[in-house]
Amino acid sequence: MAYVRKTKEQKEKEMTEHYNLLVEGVKRVSADPEEYKRFLDYASQFPLRSFRNQMMIFSQRPDADLVAGMVAWNKQGRQLIKGAKGIKIFAPITKKEKEIDEKTKEEVEKVVVKGYRLVNVFDVKDTKGVPLPLNPIVPNNVPENQFAEKVFYPLLDALRKELPIHLDDNYKRNGNGYYSPLEHKIVVKTNGRDITNQFRTLIHEYAHSIFHNMFGKYKDADIKTKEFQAESVAYLTSKSFGLDTGAYTFPYLKGWTSGMDEKALIELQTDIQKESASMIRKVEDVVLENRINFDVPVVLRENKMSLLENEVPITLIQFGNNYSLIKGDIKAGALNNLESIKSLGEYFGNKKEEALKKFESLKGHINLNDCQQLDQLKGQVHMYQRTLDDGKSSVYFIGAASLTNVKALTPVCPDKRVMEALFKDIVQNEGLSSQQKIINDLKTRDRDNDGLTDYQEMILGTDPLNPDTDGDGIPDGQDRNPRISDKGEELTL
Repeated sequence: MAYVRKTKEQKEKEMTEHYNLLVEGVKRVSADPEEYKRFLDYASQFPLRSFRNQMMIFSQRPDADLVAGMVAWNKQGRQLIKGAKGIKIFAPITKKEKEIDEKTKEEVEKVVVKGYRLVNVFDVKDTKGVPLPLNPIVPNNVPENQFAEKVFYPLLDALRKELPIHLDDNYKRNGNGYYSPLEHKIVVKTNGRDITNQFRTLIHEYAHSIFHNMFGKYKDADIKTKEFQAESVAYLTSKSFGLDTGAYTFPYLKGWTSGMDEKALIELQTDIQKESASMIRKVEDVVLENRINFDVPVVLRENKMSLLENEVPITLIQFGNNYSLIKGDIKAGALNNLESIKSLGEYFGNKKEEALKKFESLKGHINLNDCQQLDQLKGQVHMYQRTLDDGKSSVYFIGAASLTNVKALTPVCPDKRVMEALFKDIVQNEGLSSQQKIINDLKTRDRDNDGLTDYQEMILGTDPLNPDTDGDGIPDGQDRNPRISDKGEELTL
C-alpha cells in the first residue's frame, strides 16, 4: 500500500489529541501525591528530556526504559523489531533567522522555534542489535551513604561559588535548614543529621535559591507552591542518583492545584524539570571534574551477541579505579568485592585504556559505523578493519553485515596480513562462504604446524602463520603463554 501524506487538518487533529493527552496526564499526577511520586520516579529515568515529553512518554508507555528515534537507534547499531509501536513526543520546528546583536550591532544568526510537530521514539525493548555501551557517570548501585560522603563536599564547594552556604552544627530552628532571600544564603543543619540528609537538604534549599530569590520568577508564590517546587527538585535529583526518596512527601498536593489552569500547571512543571536537569548536570560535573569513583561493580561494556561456536559473553567491569575483563556468564553476587572480580577474569588494575582496548579487540558484534569494509566484493561476508578506542591501533576480522551492524564470523586479529590470507584462502577463492563453513575450515587447518589449529589460534589471538608468536623459542602449541615471552616453561600435551 502506497504511503499517503497526512493533510494539514489531520496533523492538527493529531497534535490536539496528544496535547490533550499531555494535559490529562498533568492533571492526573497533580491531583494525587502517590501518582505524582510515581511520575517523578519515572521522570528520573529521563532527566534531560523536557517535561512535556517526560509526561508524553509516561502517558503512553509507563514501562519504557530508554527511548530514542529510529535514526538514533540505527547509529547505535540497533534495529527496530517488526511491529514496534512508536511513542509520540513533541519535537521543535526550528528556523535560522538573522538579527542585529544589541551589544555588537553586528548581524548574527540564531535558531528560532517556530512550532512543534509529533515524532516517534521507540523504547530499547523494541529494538535489537549491538548491545549498548554502558558508562554511567554515577552507577545505579552506589550505596547512598557512599555517594553522599564522596559528593557532598565537592558539590558544596561548587555551589559556594554561586552563593554563601553555611553548615550549622548548633542549629536551633525548626526544620533541617533554610534559604534566606534577603541575604541570598543557605544554612544547612548538621547537628544530629548524617551527611546523606545534609545532601538532600542542600538540594532542597538550593532549589529555593533558584526559584525564590529576590529576582526569581516565583518569588511571590505562596508557601505551598514554594515548598512543592523545592521538594520536587530535591526528589528528582535524589532519585536520579539512587538516594532513598522515602522521606519526601507532598501532603498538601491533593486539591492544591485544582484552581490552576492547564497552562499554569504545565509551566510550573516545566520549570521544575528544567531546574532538576540543571541540578543533575551540576552533580555529574562535580563527579567528573573531581574524578570521583565509587567502590561498586559497574558494567562498562558487554558483548553477548557473538556468533562464534562455543564463544562466551565478554564483560568489562569497573570497580572503583580497577578494571577487569570477565568471560562467561556472571552469577549474581559474584562481583561484590574486588578480590572476587580479580579472580573471575583478566585483571588490568587501573589501566582503563588497556582494558577497553582488549575488550574492543575481543567483541564479536560491531556497529556498522565503527568499522570499514576493506574488500570490494559483492555479497554479505567481507573483511573489515576496526579502529580501537585509542584511535591509533586497528584490528581485522571477517564478518557478515546487516543494516546496522556487522556480526563477526572470526575473532579479530591485529595482523592485517594474517586476515588477508585467511580471507583470500577461504572466502575469495571459494565464493562467499557461510559462517559455519569458515569455522569448520579453520578447525581443520594448522598452516604453521605449531600444534594449534587456525581456529584455536584465532581464539587465543596468536598468529596462525607463525609457529612462535611471541618469539620465545617455544611453539605456540606448547607455550603456556603463547602471546607473552616466557622462556623455560613448556606445556606438556
